[in-house]
Amino acid sequence: MQVIIISSNSKTHKHWHLTRSTLLILMLMLTCLISVSSYSLAKWLYTDRVIETPLPVPLLSSTSIPTDTNQNLVSKNQEENLQEFYAKQLGGLQAETIRLKMFSERLAQIAGFDTEDFSLEEHPGQGGIEHDGSPLSSEALDRGIQQLSSQLRGQSDTLSALEEYLITKENIAAGIPEGKPVKNGWVSSFYGNRIDPFNGKKTFHEGIDIAAKEGSPVMAVADGIVSWVGERGGYGGLVEIDHGNGYVTRYAHNKTIKVSKGVRVSKGEVVALMGSTGRSTGPHVHYEVLRDGKHINPYSFIK
Repeated sequence: MQVIIISSNSKTHKHWHLTRSTLLILMLMLTCLISVSSYSLAKWLYTDRVIETPLPVPLLSSTSIPTDTNQNLVSKNQEENLQEFYAKQLGGLQAETIRLKMFSERLAQIAGFDTEDFSLEEHPGQGGIEHDGSPLSSEALDRGIQQLSSQLRGQSDTLSALEEYLITKENIAAGIPEGKPVKNGWVSSFYGNRIDPFNGKKTFHEGIDIAAKEGSPVMAVADGIVSWVGERGGYGGLVEIDHGNGYVTRYAHNKTIKVSKGVRVSKGEVVALMGSTGRSTGPHVHYEVLRDGKHINPYSFIK
């Protein structure tokens, strides 16, 4: 291929002979030049537009965020999640320690312990010689929290069982007969063999007689439920109380009965007024104690 260039006065002219490869190179160079020029023009127009009218900031996405920024955000999210996790763990442990503290105070109250020496309201004192150590990793800290939480749950279960035992023990103790059924009085007849005051024969006396003034209060010797009230043969006016655990007490010859069947009574509560009803020679209370349905000597409970 030949290119001929003639001057305007047609006096001179120049010509070039272009081979196929030379022409191809020129075309490539021209294409590159046009591309670079177009890119420069577009960049200039875009920059000028941004300066004059700022475009809204686009939402950040995982594809548009630089790598460093993305890593920082991930690290920050992980740290926030970790803080939230340990905050929840700490809150749970605090609640558990408060519950155990209340448990301890309740058990001390039930058992009659003085908690002042344990200073439950104060932080426990600790100390020791300082040594070099290594900081806890998040994995070690997590294991420690889980282990402490498990220990607290175990202690809570133990305290619950101890509370149930103490309450049961307290109820059992409250249901065991103790003391005299009258505040003032004297034993006029003991438990066991005696001479019957009515027929002069040797008989077995299944309780003790405590004499006092007529109308004296007759009191329950332990907590329980009234299982019988009313007249019963030689007993006269009778009150019977079931204390549980096999214990039953009877209060006979009463003038007036102050309770009704099925009501719960407490130790020291007045259940009747002393009289001389039934087979009796004078004002007194005939007091019996039964354990598992068998009579036992009440005197051992009033000493």
